Amino acid sequence: MIAKIAVFFLFLLLVWGNIVAGLKAGLGCPDWPLCHGRVLPPFRLDIYIELTHRILGAVASTFLIILSFKRFRDYSRGAKVIPFLAALLLIVQIVLGGIVVLLELPVDLTTVHFANAILIFSLALYMAFFDGKEKKPVFSVRSYRIIFLLLGLMVFSQAVLGAYVRHSGAGLTCPDFPKCLGYWIPPELSGTVLTHFSHRTFAYIIFTIVFAIFISTFLSSDLRRNRSKVLILLGLIVVQIMIGVGILHSKLYFLTTAIHLAVALLILSAVLYTWFQEMGENRV
Repeated sequence: MIAKIAVFFLFLLLVWGNIVAGLKAGLGCPDWPLCHGRVLPPFRLDIYIELTHRILGAVASTFLIILSFKRFRDYSRGAKVIPFLAALLLIVQIVLGGIVVLLELPVDLTTVHFANAILIFSLALYMAFFDGKEKKPVFSVRSYRIIFLLLGLMVFSQAVLGAYVRHSGAGLTCPDFPKCLGYWIPPELSGTVLTHFSHRTFAYIIFTIVFAIFISTFLSSDLRRNRSKVLILLGLIVVQIMIGVGILHSKLYFLTTAIHLAVALLILSAVLYTWFQEMGENRV
C-alpha cells in the first residue's frame, strides 16, 4: 500500500509541476524553503499554486522515504542500491528545487530537475513492483528483455526532451502539423526549431519501434505474451501524438500540456511495467 501511495503522489507531483509551469506560477514563491518569508504566505492564486506543489512534494517525499527504508530492509545484496539511490536522488531533487527557484528558473537546470524527478518516479515504480520477497528481479541479457529496457530509456529521453522544449520556449516553434513551418524537414535546423523538430521526430521513431514490437508479438513466442500490453502502449502513444497536436491548436493551454505529461508518464510506466514483469520471470 505504501508503494502505491508513493507512486501516486509522485505522479500527481509531476503533473502538478507541469500545471505550475503552464500557469507561469513557478516564482509564486520566490524564496526557499519559506514562501514570501512565511510558512503561510498571503493569499494570491499563483502563490498557492506553487505552494501546493511544495506541499505535494513534501507528502510524496515522506512516502518515498518510508518506501525506500522498507525496501532497503527487504532487498538483498546489490538490489539495496535501488532504495538507496532513490533516497539520494530525492535529496538532490530537494536541493535542485531550491536552487531553481533562487536562480529564477534557468532552462537547463529546470530540465535537469525534471529529469531527476522522472528517475525518482521510475525507481519508485521498481520498488512498487518488486517487494523483495514474493517478487524478485531475474536479470539476464535475453534480447526480448533488453528491448523493453532500451525502449524505456528512449521514452525517458523523449520526456526530458519534451521538458526542454517547454522550458526553452520552443513549444510553438513549429505551429503547424504534420509539417514544421510548412516543410517536412525545415531548411534551417537550429535553435528552437531544431529542439522542437527533434522532439517530434523522436516521437515518430518511438511509435515505429513500438509498432514493430507489436508485429513481432505475432512472430516471436517470447514476445507473444506481451501482445496486449504492447497494444495498450501503442494506443497510448497514438493518443499522446494527438494531444501533442492539441497543444499546438490550444497554444500551449496549461491543461492540455498537463494531460500530455500525464500520458507520457503512463507510457513510461507501461514500458517499465513490461520490463519489470519480464525480469520477474523465473526462466532466464
